[in-house]
Amino acid sequence: MTITLQAREASHGPPYVSYSVASIGGHATIHQDIPVCAVLLLVYIVGAIGNMSIYRLNRRKGHKFLMSWAMFGFCMSRVGTFVLRIASATRPGNVRLAIAALIFSNTGVLVIYIVVLLLALRVFRATHPALGWNRSLGKALPIAYGLLLGAILLVIAFTILSFYTLNPTLRTVALWVQRAAILYLLIFNIMSLVLLLLSSLLPRAPDNENFGTGSMDSKLIILGIAVFFSNFIAAFRTGTSWAAARPASNPAWYDSKAAFYVILFGFEIIINYMFLFTRFDKRFWVPNGSNKPGDYSQFGLDDSTASKTPEEDKASVQDAV
Repeated sequence: MTITLQAREASHGPPYVSYSVASIGGHATIHQDIPVCAVLLLVYIVGAIGNMSIYRLNRRKGHKFLMSWAMFGFCMSRVGTFVLRIASATRPGNVRLAIAALIFSNTGVLVIYIVVLLLALRVFRATHPALGWNRSLGKALPIAYGLLLGAILLVIAFTILSFYTLNPTLRTVALWVQRAAILYLLIFNIMSLVLLLLSSLLPRAPDNENFGTGSMDSKLIILGIAVFFSNFIAAFRTGTSWAAARPASNPAWYDSKAAFYVILFGFEIIINYMFLFTRFDKRFWVPNGSNKPGDYSQFGLDDSTASKTPEEDKASVQDAV
């Protein structure tokens, strides 16, 4: 069966695609996918407008919160995802469009992973300053970010490779590299869950502090919802990547279009709009240059960010956003 499939693929030349194996969401079609993609496209466009509007408004006030800009970038990446998927549905023979849509689908969510971890880190540093500002943790985070970048580059590279070779050894290597990289993305997400649990379960330190607007409990609730959905997305991606391939004639439940759109994109939308409606740009704001215990509560949200010197403003890369 494999030889026959490869021969049929080879006759068309690279990139090679198999229609006999089920994939998450299946191949895009005009009648099933375009209406859904059009609605989601509009939802993400509105999200992009909302995040950029808030970012520009805050910037005019001297309020620096780059996570709003990051969420704008995330929404725009999803706009690209659905534009490509719609184009792929209208041109089913164009495999390169399908590959591009797949890559956009897999990489865009990284912004949410990073933002959620940064928020969890801020809460942990506020509730447990001695642990949160520990030097070892500060050194481990850049390594985690570097590995995240490496993981996504591997996913992109070996995803493309898997479409451009019929060599079974190379395809097996590509599969396992992708699985390992996606597993790391789950581990990266679990770090935010661990920080949230430590912030919630450990007794708060005597020198704990608050930041931004709203109570710490409200921040924990918002963060808890975001952590739940981001970890669910990462776990779903990991589970499906490690599951055995199913024939297209008998796909698993997780290969359905409903699972594809609801879990991979619906949960993202919940996180994005929750951040917008709860004004996370105010709730999770910290003074620029915060790099030690006590810095979070040193200035209020209404204090000018210019009250710190340029040297202090550059003091902490981790909390610059």
